[in-house]
Amino acid sequence: MIPFVIIIVSILIARELFRMYFKRNWVLIHTAFGAEEYFQILSRLKSQGVKFKVETPFRGFDSRMDRNLDKMQYDIYVKKEMENLAASAIHKSM
Repeated sequence: MIPFVIIIVSILIARELFRMYFKRNWVLIHTAFGAEEYFQILSRLKSQGVKFKVETPFRGFDSRMDRNLDKMQYDIYVKKEMENLAASAIHKSM
């Protein structure tokens, strides 16, 4: 059982190191909640030609009543050299 736990922990640590290495050139520019805000931000970034990445962190398990609420979190990342252009595009007409 202990070797299995060590293997799982090693895999998780390696995955986080891998993610940190490849994220070093990307910066979190905006966190959107809900699909409407998400698509507004993405359309503004696309109109300025800004490349982006989106992550949706795990938000746990919802009850049946909460499933219809649009509260999904979207973390939007842009390259560091595009940060100023992305910020001006996002806040242009908010």
